[in-house]
Amino acid sequence: NESIGSLVAKVDGRNVPLTVGYHKVTVDIRDQIARTVIEESFVNSTGARLEGVFYFPLPQDASISGFGMWIGNELVEADVVEKQRAREIYEEILRERRDPGLLEWSGGNLFKARVFPIEGHSEKRIKITYTQVLPQRNGRYRYSYALQSEMLKQHPLRELSIDVKINSVSPLAHVGSPTHPVRLDATKHSAHVEFAAQDYTPTRDFEVVVEPDAKQSDVVLIPHRRG
Repeated sequence: NESIGSLVAKVDGRNVPLTVGYHKVTVDIRDQIARTVIEESFVNSTGARLEGVFYFPLPQDASISGFGMWIGNELVEADVVEKQRAREIYEEILRERRDPGLLEWSGGNLFKARVFPIEGHSEKRIKITYTQVLPQRNGRYRYSYALQSEMLKQHPLRELSIDVKINSVSPLAHVGSPTHPVRLDATKHSAHVEFAAQDYTPTRDFEVVVEPDAKQSDVVLIPHRRG
């Protein structure tokens, strides 16, 4: 149920969620179609080589379009396959002592991938990509990224970065984040929203609100109001 994803590994026979190292989110929004790319690392603080399962809940309206993990310094892209076939392929890969890269749909909006190896005293890096259409309501549309997490209350993110680029055929009247103090640059048809933090425990989800301007007016930057 961790909104930012979790990697649960077997440690001394117990299922233990590994802590998150860095979490990097890159978003490209083009006329209400958002493509989100997440790169994150999970820390194996033990000296053992571990096997684990990565879980990621997609937003309800999103479609997965890519998944991969780093094996050493190489990014290995995965295939999305049906559950039974995923299990068969995974076991075959393990027999051949190769690194699996399979993403399995578990029903609803939950995806999972078996991850091996997770080397001792290292970080396992994972990448996942999804797309979604942002519905327009009352003349504006909203991009949301879930950040709240029980795990992060105990183990803050070492590094978080969220980078949102917006391109619009229609002029943009307003662009802003009502949830976080962001860096914001904009032109008439584009905007760039950035948020970064270290040793960070999220207390709310991240949002960007975009209001296209049918009247062709200039862009107005909306600063975040603290408190």
